[in-house]
Parts: sequence; C-alpha cells; structure tokens
Amino acid sequence: MNNGPFTPFGPTVLVGTSEVQVSSGTRNTGPTAYRVRNLLATSQYFSWAPAAPLGGAAPSITVTAPSAGVPSANTIGMGGYGIEVFGGLPPNAYFKADAATCFEITPGEGL
Repeated sequence: MNNGPFTPFGPTVLVGTSEVQVSSGTRNTGPTAYRVRNLLATSQYFSWAPAAPLGGAAPSITVTAPSAGVPSANTIGMGGYGIEVFGGLPPNAYFKADAATCFEITPGEGL
C-alpha cells in the first residue's frame, strides 16, 4: 500500500441501495484504497463484496448496521458528511449503501 497522498485510479461512483462496482477502469492494477464521502448529514452504513471472477454476476449485498452482540461483516459506518480513505478492501469491489444516493466512492491508492 502506498502511504503517500491519495491518488485516484478510476472514476468516482455514486453508491446507493443497489450493488455497484467501483473499479480502476482501464488501469492494469486494482485499487489498494477507496476514498469514501458520505453525502448525507446523518450517519450511514455501506457494505462491500469482492468482485467475481471475469464474467461473474454482481454479488448480492445486504447492508445491516451492527447491534449489541450481532456484528455486521464487511460493513462500515460513517458520520454525516464524513470523508475517509479505507485500505485493505478487495480490488474492484462491489459496494451498497443503506440509503439512496448516499456515498461517492473513488478507487485509488494512498492515504
């Protein structure tokens, strides 16, 4: 992982309540990080799943906020209008949010 400034690898994708892939486009390497921007004033959650092998269908993702004693796999919550960079997620992953037009996600590298 590049510990320098965040460098975008592909287009920013609007993520809502349908699964959408965030990929590095025509770049030969997959993103090692994603810049995520919560577009809403309230806290929201997003979940992710790895990309299927070539030609595979989009995965089905369920976004569920964790509760006491019930963890939620592959899920991150963000405060209202928050902007964060997350590393260690799968390259060219699929994302889904718990609200419509909730997140902008940009694939890339760096912090």
